[in-house]
Amino acid sequence: MAMRPAIRLMLVVGIASLAVACAMAKSTPGDDPRTESTATIVKWTDGKDAISINCREPGGCQTRAVAMCNSTGGNYTALKMDNMPTRGDAPAVRGPASVVIRCGS
Repeated sequence: MAMRPAIRLMLVVGIASLAVACAMAKSTPGDDPRTESTATIVKWTDGKDAISINCREPGGCQTRAVAMCNSTGGNYTALKMDNMPTRGDAPAVRGPASVVIRCGS
């Protein structure tokens, strides 16, 4: 009888852990199914490393950029943007997008 509450607790903790893991964007290069994005490390025109992110929807690029720059508090600078919303045209349907970022302020 004492095993039932323990099993129930383990099940709840397992489901909660899975939900948290699925909710977080991947903070390392590669594919991320949650944000439907792919991030790679590239050399920018100044010879320094940058992060190139290709995504199915612009919101996925932003979420992935924040996750990739988690060590700097989610701060990043966009070096190049393609098909990303800007002030005044955010509601427009866009489709696939890409951004090249560098972490930090």
